[in-house]
Amino acid sequence: MSTLNNVADTLRQHARMRPDQPALIVPDGQGWTSISYRALNTRVDRFARGFEQKGLRRGDRVLFLVKPGIDFYSALFGLFRMGAIPVLMDPGMGLKNLLGCIEQAQPRATLAIPIVHLVRQLKRKAFKSADLHITAGTRWLWGGPTLEQCLAEGEEPYESGDVRSEEDEGFIAFTSGSTGPPKGVSYVQRMFLNQSRMLGQQYGMGPDWTTVECFAAFVIFDLALGMTVVIPDMDLSKPATADPANVVRAIEEHKARTAFASPVVWQNVARWCQKEGKNLHSLEQVLTAGAPIPADLHRRFRTLLADGVDLKTPYGATEALPVVTIGSAEVLGDTWERTARGEGTCVGTTFPGVTVEIARITDEPMPEWSAELSMEPGEVGEITIFAPIVSPEYKDRPDANAMAKVLRDGAIGHRMGDLGYRDDQGRIWFCGRKSHALWVDPQRTSAPGVRADGLVPAVPIEGVFNEHDKVLRTALVGVGESGSQIPVLWVELEKDQTWTGDLAAEILALADGTRWAGVVERVLHHEGFPVDPRHNSKIKREELRVQAEARCADLLAAKSEPPAEARSA
Repeated sequence: MSTLNNVADTLRQHARMRPDQPALIVPDGQGWTSISYRALNTRVDRFARGFEQKGLRRGDRVLFLVKPGIDFYSALFGLFRMGAIPVLMDPGMGLKNLLGCIEQAQPRATLAIPIVHLVRQLKRKAFKSADLHITAGTRWLWGGPTLEQCLAEGEEPYESGDVRSEEDEGFIAFTSGSTGPPKGVSYVQRMFLNQSRMLGQQYGMGPDWTTVECFAAFVIFDLALGMTVVIPDMDLSKPATADPANVVRAIEEHKARTAFASPVVWQNVARWCQKEGKNLHSLEQVLTAGAPIPADLHRRFRTLLADGVDLKTPYGATEALPVVTIGSAEVLGDTWERTARGEGTCVGTTFPGVTVEIARITDEPMPEWSAELSMEPGEVGEITIFAPIVSPEYKDRPDANAMAKVLRDGAIGHRMGDLGYRDDQGRIWFCGRKSHALWVDPQRTSAPGVRADGLVPAVPIEGVFNEHDKVLRTALVGVGESGSQIPVLWVELEKDQTWTGDLAAEILALADGTRWAGVVERVLHHEGFPVDPRHNSKIKREELRVQAEARCADLLAAKSEPPAEARSA
């Protein structure tokens, strides 16, 4: 196998070795449209030549906002091949965040759907760095070529003539903004190639595998591995709206061996399958990520999958993935009992080549790693990653790099911003975002789980209350000043359930006998948590905290007094 220095090299390699294998299969309104690896690779070459002919050059940043499909991945790999740097953003982050990210990224070109170009006419400041504008679709009153006009004539291979390196920047992917301000994560070619290789080796995926993919960014990994990728009939930017029947249809019609979707998609698919009497026996594995996975989802999939097939949940982040992994058999057979007791969510064991350290909790930079920073097994700290899948930097954000990056023996590590610990078997347990942790007055509560410094991580406590069969999910927030915050539990119920005082008391009673007994001082009902648009699973806790403070003015006024028995509202 030749040395690969560019993610687009993988596509050329697959086109040579398996030219007629379908690369992408997408819905077309009547059925399915398919393109082979040979045809896709040729189309990528044509786009690479065409982009150069329109004035793009190696190293140019290109704002890339195109609807996923064959043109999306053909154009994206065309940019990779010619050495331009696509800038990928989640439109669901909201217009204000989107415009701020565009202005921060300073793209040389805009390759986007018509609505983005319309916004560009109205919000020129954000787009002032771009002097080349390519429209993916119908061009209206603005100038510049259409994407179709960038498809150069001829089928000869594209050759840049440049010496390429695996250290070249491949693309910039902005975080969703669901856990902090969106930031541009730099993906160098080496990082992405290592990610693809590690995912393929861990899960046994590669050529001749067919996957149903419900997350646009992961299609790039699938193609790099030589898989046949089926995109179901759904809006990939709004997973919660996906019709589960369409996802199952894609799996059945194409006899998919694996599939990836966010937890909200799989919850809807599992419920639909159970209602319709369907199973998913063609699947040899199912992957999901993006948020903590409830036991209910693992249990439902055990009834839908063939014997011995697991729901796998890799853990990572835009800045570093994949990190660790676990499957249903281990979760249901071993770790979930501890989750229900308030010990957090086990996210599993590390991928080969990944080192996880648990660092002491601090809001200060960690320029260099040292042994003194490391926590002992069982002690909660910040999950920190050293591996060849770690992004080297946030683009143009030295402040964010100072807070997130740490050097060890010359290698760049990444502080995940997540709290967790390592158990005596070496597994990593997730305890929530560091920014979502509460810092309470330890003298105000007798709960044994509260540390001497007042740390109360959110996820372990939520794991206790999520066990109630009428509860869909919970969110712990703190009202008041850090150091003396009052824990308040928000509860979202399963559909068709009614909130009552008796139910609130039942939920609170689940903490009796656990290390978190008595820590919650009030429980509140919420009709539907605000969540991130990408996975529809990450809870926007800051919004819930503001709402809780408005509902708990009496607690704040009386916080100097010892807490009475937790009350519901």
